[in-house]
Amino acid sequence: MAIAVNITGNAELQGLQQHIARLSDAGNRRQLLALIGAEAETQTHRRLRDEKTAPDGTPWESWSDGYVKTRHGNHSLLMGNGELDDSIQFQVRGNKVHVGSPLVYAAVHQDGFEGAVNIAAHHRRITQAFGKVLRHPVWQSVGAHVRHMKVPQREYLGLSTENRQDLYALIGDFYGDLLT
Repeated sequence: MAIAVNITGNAELQGLQQHIARLSDAGNRRQLLALIGAEAETQTHRRLRDEKTAPDGTPWESWSDGYVKTRHGNHSLLMGNGELDDSIQFQVRGNKVHVGSPLVYAAVHQDGFEGAVNIAAHHRRITQAFGKVLRHPVWQSVGAHVRHMKVPQREYLGLSTENRQDLYALIGDFYGDLLT
């Protein structure tokens, strides 16, 4: 297979050179990467808030029965108080876009975790005891201890087939606008 381009005059050649220059301009490339990052960040927010599936479409594992009891009516998988969702951001570094979260526990949800965790001594506000609501909350000292944790993988970072198609369309539109 071959592709041929016939250029018949200086005006066509100059126009083609201008298009090539716009396509290779570092400012345009950085703008495109920022658009890709913003779209991928939006896709990740949608996955956390609404879809509740890995990028390949696999539904996330439900909460354990014990954990369900600690959740409120407005909580859903990976959306307790919204800190993980709020922390999702993109960065453009060089010719790459990075989407993720700086939170330490973000990787635990992305990859899953099973193992021992050292819990430092701390104070906890207690609002119920022995299954009954306390009239006045109290603060309880909790000593340092080790806790075994098992958090299933709930992959939220990555691109689904639909996400990729959206990004390809964005890239096509961007370069189409540059060439007109």
